Amino acid sequence: MGIIHVSAVFPLLVLIATFESVQSLTITAYHQCLDLGALNPSDVSTLNTIGLQQCMRECLGDRTCLSLNYWRNDLRCTQHRVKTGGAYGLVPDSECIYIERQDLPMTLAPVCSTSHCQGVCKPLSNGGLLCETNGTTAFLKASILNITMPQPTTTSSLPQTATTISTTPAVTTTTTTISTTPTFTTTTTTTTTTPAPTCPSDYKWDPNIPFCHKITTDPKQSWPNARAACQTVGADLAIIDVSAKFSKILSDPDRPFNSFNHWMGGIFNTTTNSYYWIDGRDVGATFSITYGLSGGADNCLYWYDMSPQTREKKCTVAQYSYVCEYRNGLY
Repeated sequence: MGIIHVSAVFPLLVLIATFESVQSLTITAYHQCLDLGALNPSDVSTLNTIGLQQCMRECLGDRTCLSLNYWRNDLRCTQHRVKTGGAYGLVPDSECIYIERQDLPMTLAPVCSTSHCQGVCKPLSNGGLLCETNGTTAFLKASILNITMPQPTTTSSLPQTATTISTTPAVTTTTTTISTTPTFTTTTTTTTTTPAPTCPSDYKWDPNIPFCHKITTDPKQSWPNARAACQTVGADLAIIDVSAKFSKILSDPDRPFNSFNHWMGGIFNTTTNSYYWIDGRDVGATFSITYGLSGGADNCLYWYDMSPQTREKKCTVAQYSYVCEYRNGLY
């Protein structure tokens, strides 16, 4: 019988104990990691000296986090804006586990109330609400199922017993009979369920990113007018913040070969002296450095079909196409 080295088994036992302490946890892949070398730097966030549960909570709290790698021995976590599929694959790593967002236990997600959630509240099966942060209250009404289910009530008046009043004076007898008929009142409540949102038929939909978008090349618009045009149909300018979205725009068959410049949903904030996305998130230092963004008052971001694919221009320039994104409750 072979000898089992405790030092080799102990880390695995610790991981198993950790997993068993979290309800409904599914490990997408053991001893494998998402290949970080294939990812754009802006698609990866690294958290050091962090436990597995906290790593998962951080991912659940960021709606752009689609997967994570975790190294138990190093207490290290990487969160990704992409998951396996297409150009993104797994590589062997005996110390690592890989978990995709749909496999994370929702019991670790922060609970919210609709009055102060600055993100997307989603109803849970246990009756609570999940607040997915990094969004804005603009997504709130579309993402909460507004279902009212009062219990039917029945009110009845029980029949009263007939009463006979008899008065007997010396000679005359008077008899009076009072009778009431029972009355029944029934209240019926109708419950209406809002249908699940879908990507409009004239938009391109990729659930793996996720991304629902449409390119408009004519007429050309300024950034404010382009955004207003998107909003008239319930959409908004696209947040093109990950490499997978860049690729979708580049390969979109509706984009003419000579259509180079397209407004997207980023604008400079002179108060914070940085760019931010229209959903309220700062684009981040890594993104700004990667694309050489210098900023400036009245500057907006646009997509360009050659590197660097994110550039900046005065928002009033009315010579660009634009990309609309329909997010309303989809993601």
